[in-house]
Amino acid sequence: MLSTALHHYPIVRHRSNELELWNPIHKQWLKNRPEERIRLRVAEYFLQECQLSPSKIGPEFTVNLGNQKKGRIDLVCFDANYQAHCLVECKQVHIPLNEQVAQQIAKYHLSLPSPYLLITNGRVDVWFQRTSRGIEYLEYLPDEYKSTREVDRQLPYWVDRGFVYPYIPDSLHELVRNICSRLYVDLQSPPIYLDFEDIPAEFMLDNYYLITSFGEDETHTRIAFAMNGKGNTQSLDVILSEKGVSTKLLKIDLLALSNHESAHAALYTELGQQQVDVSSMSPLDNEKWMDKLSLFLSMA
Repeated sequence: MLSTALHHYPIVRHRSNELELWNPIHKQWLKNRPEERIRLRVAEYFLQECQLSPSKIGPEFTVNLGNQKKGRIDLVCFDANYQAHCLVECKQVHIPLNEQVAQQIAKYHLSLPSPYLLITNGRVDVWFQRTSRGIEYLEYLPDEYKSTREVDRQLPYWVDRGFVYPYIPDSLHELVRNICSRLYVDLQSPPIYLDFEDIPAEFMLDNYYLITSFGEDETHTRIAFAMNGKGNTQSLDVILSEKGVSTKLLKIDLLALSNHESAHAALYTELGQQQVDVSSMSPLDNEKWMDKLSLFLSMA
């Protein structure tokens, strides 16, 4: 089944060109690592939608596996008596949830029995339940881990997660909330985290993106959209990818655009950087801004 963590994102901060993730359970900042992002997204779901107490969730819980070996469970949820109730194994998004992953969490279960087990890569969840017949696959979400409330995704939510610039003017609050909702709470196309090893750190492009197909050959041409508030302004980043290679980047400064400044958008290609005018196709004035920006970037 689709993961319950699909539309949850960790709280972040940007320090010395490095992104750090906030662990709301241990109350500490962590390095931005792929499995850490998944673990914190699942934790966000448990905390915000299931309303579990942070004291009832144990991240990276150590267990003895025998023969003086130790294992580390990504997340353990405890019941009211602080007995293990659910073991969670988190994998990177590209790792398939196969029998090998299931065997790994089953091994942990031998040392720390629990009624439920979950393996997830942040896009797909696979649940298991302990029964009198052994460990069995579940086709549905256990009642104890169903959502009991909606997430309050007002402006502070998006600011805390690095999508919105903390000092965004009041006049843009509704706009940036709407853009974030469109990009990051899309049931049809869940966002994907992309990192860029060969891009200067000051671009701060590592982010969650909504990926859309474009043109006749939809398998080879993709457009990625992200809101980026981690720098000293609010940008909308649009990236064109052709055959799996990022070839063009459009960075739109929404603050400059709202102030009608001429230097409000920069286009980066293999030929270098140039200032462009996107005022007629921006989300400030156009409901079809995603389609228009996609077309512009493909033809630029």
